[in-house]
Formats: sequence, structure tokens, C-alpha cells
Amino acid sequence: MAIRCLDEGIDIPMIENAVILASGSNPRQFIQRRGRILRPYQGKTEANLFDMIVTPPFLEREIWEIERHLIKKELRRFLEFAKLAKNATAAKIILANISQEYGLLMD
Repeated sequence: MAIRCLDEGIDIPMIENAVILASGSNPRQFIQRRGRILRPYQGKTEANLFDMIVTPPFLEREIWEIERHLIKKELRRFLEFAKLAKNATAAKIILANISQEYGLLMD
């Protein structure tokens, strides 16, 4: 495991599986990471990208709106990944359910 190994400056086109446990909201960062995983390589026909999302519990508290805002930003990033995924339909359904659960409208 390596922290930030998929950021700029590394070339590992043969990678077929990757797990992203933390990601910022910087579009350049997640585009770079996705590009590193999806690069063509001889004999490679696809790549599996597992990008994790954590949602807060439903608690009555003052910071709820901040948490909802963070979830909305994460869901936008996930939706961007999902658009080109082999399992796009299933991923979009899951994201729509999370969005609905937290009372968010995704654009």
C-alpha cells in the first residue's frame, strides 16, 4: 500500500486493480488517479477501481449541514467515476439512493 502513489509522476500502466480510500475534491487529483489506473497496457483489457465513500450517521446536531455538503461533493466525484464504469447503471442507482437518503439533489 502506498499513499498518493497514483498522483502525478508515477507510471504503472500494467495496474489492473486499485483501491482509493481517501480522495480530495480536487478534480485534477482524481483525474490523475483514474488515468493512472485506466492506461492501456499489452494484454490489459480492463481495470477495476474501488473508490470508497463513508457517510456519517444520522444524528441531530448543528454540523449536519456541513456533513451534507461534504457528502454532496463526494457524490459528485463518485458520479463522475460511475459515468464511464462498466457497472455504471448499478453505481448510479446506489449513488441516487445515498443522495435521496441525505435529502440531496444531484445536478
